[in-house]
Amino acid sequence: MQQPRKRCVMILLWAIIWVFLLMEDGANSDSELNLLNSICAQDNVTNFQDFSRNLNATFLKLREEIVSGNYFATADQAAGSSPTYSMVQCRKYLSPTDCLACFNAALTTIRNCSAAYGADVIYDGCLLRY
Repeated sequence: MQQPRKRCVMILLWAIIWVFLLMEDGANSDSELNLLNSICAQDNVTNFQDFSRNLNATFLKLREEIVSGNYFATADQAAGSSPTYSMVQCRKYLSPTDCLACFNAALTTIRNCSAAYGADVIYDGCLLRY
């Protein structure tokens, strides 16, 4: 009678260990990609084509800065009638790869505000603003 009881206790212990390991792995994966806030300005741009072109140019400049290892960058583009300014900041504890992943996630989210005159997206690991 002692052997089956030991076996049940061992199986229960292994199950508990597996549950904790799974919880630990899930808690750490992509925690910097937790969206905290996303705000779009209520006013829309007047010249969407110029604004969109300029905004994309600033996002490319920000990406270059992040790939170069910077955790904070600003960019501006003043071509045409709609000058744009953008900024990104990653938390210093992120690896360059995680900073870029957070920027990419923020970029995807901020595109939902594409016609707005300004927007802020804040993740646990970074923020993006234009």
